Amino acid sequence: MKNDIITLEITDITPEGFGVGRVDGKVYFVADTAIGDICDCLVMKELKSHSFAKLVNIKSPSPDRIDPNCAVCKRCGGCAYRHISYEAELRLKKNIVKQAFARIAKMDIFVNDTVFDNDERYRNKVQYPFAQGEGGAIFGYYARHSHRIITHGDCPLQDKIFTDIAEYTAKTANKLAITAYDEESGNGILRHAVMRKNRKGELLYCIVVAKKHKNLQLLAETVAMRFKEIIGVHINVNPRRDNVIFGEETYRLLGEETLSDVLCGKTFTLSPRAFYQVNAVMAEKLYTRAKALAASEKDGNIILDLYCGAGTIGLCVAKDTDKLCGVEIVDAAIENAKINAHLNGRDEKNTLFVCGDASLGVEECKKRFGRPNIIIVDPPRKGLDKSVIETIVKAKPEKVVYISCDPATLARDCAIFAESGYATAEATPFDLFPRTGHVETVVCLSREKYEGGD
Repeated sequence: MKNDIITLEITDITPEGFGVGRVDGKVYFVADTAIGDICDCLVMKELKSHSFAKLVNIKSPSPDRIDPNCAVCKRCGGCAYRHISYEAELRLKKNIVKQAFARIAKMDIFVNDTVFDNDERYRNKVQYPFAQGEGGAIFGYYARHSHRIITHGDCPLQDKIFTDIAEYTAKTANKLAITAYDEESGNGILRHAVMRKNRKGELLYCIVVAKKHKNLQLLAETVAMRFKEIIGVHINVNPRRDNVIFGEETYRLLGEETLSDVLCGKTFTLSPRAFYQVNAVMAEKLYTRAKALAASEKDGNIILDLYCGAGTIGLCVAKDTDKLCGVEIVDAAIENAKINAHLNGRDEKNTLFVCGDASLGVEECKKRFGRPNIIIVDPPRKGLDKSVIETIVKAKPEKVVYISCDPATLARDCAIFAESGYATAEATPFDLFPRTGHVETVVCLSREKYEGGD
């Protein structure tokens, strides 16, 4: 019952970081717990299928439990697993993938150990929301399941320069009478600080505002003068009353239009809104695996890269003898992809990047190069639309290399592909987002009877 104190043994953890315990067959979710904890919990919310409880006292701690090295991790919604050892987190993420395939796809596939690197200071990009505090603009990350901002002095997942720049931006904005945006009233200017850093330490800064302000130019100049790492400052205007970060209009205030970085030996140029993995070291490991899975005995493959972003995956996977077609809905990303193709020695004879919906990808590829025999997909968390799966299956590729940021939608889609003769033998988790509940997974769906030709 609500407000009762119950004793739980935690037997699992959800991707959101809630420990799972059971009493009399009923499931209870408890934040800040670890597998193996025996703890007293206060029942906070009762539902028919499950309940939520609050940790009160740990009677016997889990061997996986550690002291988190972040002062705000229990309030910030960023890290789900900072209270457990990294080794335990890696095991947990492997199990999350395994359970998703068993529960959703009804498939018992082999799941490799989670591939990992460093669990701190790995992020090359941040998106800080602003809000109006008592003393002016503040920034931070949202508390779990809310839009209440938790301020902090340093986040162990990222370079401290991101925090320093956001803090200086807020202080300077206060001096220039540039107020932070208020979600309830729709008043104010500053919405988000979006920063991306390359491996050389150069940084591109995009300030998202609700509307233009006469002092934005001075704000940009002042911040860029203070931090020499900033090579360009952009403004994105987003007047919408919703949770979407970016608006349609982006323009440069000063410095460079784009940021360049190197991944898998390839050079990439990135606009403020272009998709790029936030963990470059792990992205290289992931793309190397994708390239191995996409390998074909055929010399001169036709590769279709759906949801291609700035072209990173396709350009890292395709050999010089392969033809590559990439499709992406964000026009700025496609422009980046075209530039990136030329930077890496490709031209219109063997490469095509098209701005459009993923469901149009096969037809666009066929128009220029013929039917693709290798298709790579890296969709958003919702997975593939049914129309996209139907189009892929109809094209009858030899392989589909599927990179996913959500094991649940990946498993769902693999089950749909299986109905059309595409088998999944194994999955490999990649920890691109240590200490969070997110895990990337790559699988190769192979057609049991491949039909070649155009």
